[in-house]
Amino acid sequence: MPRFSNLKNSLLALAVFGVIALSHGSAQADPISVCTGSGCSTTNVTGSIVAGNGTVTITLNNNLTNSQVVSVIQNVSGVYFQVSGYNGGAVSLSASNSTQSTNIDGSGNAVLAGAVNPTGWAAGHSGTTITACVVCAFGIGPTAGPEQTLIGGTGSGAYASANGSIAGNNPHNPFLVGTVTFTLVVPGVTVNSTFTNVVIQFGTEATPPQTQQVPEPASMFLLGTGLLGAAAGLRRRFGKKK
Repeated sequence: MPRFSNLKNSLLALAVFGVIALSHGSAQADPISVCTGSGCSTTNVTGSIVAGNGTVTITLNNNLTNSQVVSVIQNVSGVYFQVSGYNGGAVSLSASNSTQSTNIDGSGNAVLAGAVNPTGWAAGHSGTTITACVVCAFGIGPTAGPEQTLIGGTGSGAYASANGSIAGNNPHNPFLVGTVTFTLVVPGVTVNSTFTNVVIQFGTEATPPQTQQVPEPASMFLLGTGLLGAAAGLRRRFGKKK
């Protein structure tokens, strides 16, 4: 696949929507599963979201293989959700860590760069919509971004299909790889709280979802919109940091 030699080329940034399959009990983790790709044939992201007393913990994995990684629009850059019991108070990120990070050079060769703790992500809210993000909406300012997005693959060896939005694009290095965990302080939440409108954001544009009510019971699995997501009109220019 041809690489983009000019890193200032415009790249489409998409948001892919995924609603968790919920089955709530006492402090039980609810699974996150987002399907993308042609015919929604690839489970791109898996993980879990769980409510505690005053906390929400999110774990995420990008399941694409090295060869399936093409562009940064496949990288996770945020999570949005609503949770019952939230009282509208300040939301913050109390802890975040990644089991590994990676740097990918202009030839698509990746070298593991070690664990990242904290990840540079941030958390906040707008109304009842809460987010953990590295590319943030709502005026939230993370310490990282556009680097530290969650990429697929092992984080080492060849990323043969990676284009110029990833390979050798220093503003996006390092990437997080492997399992990432976020712990949010969310006032009013308890172990009995339930989640709705869980959305995974991909790419380097902040694309918060429009609030919509998810029917109860929430034990359902909705497929993502894949690479034909609702944010198809959004663009971002990539360039080296000065």
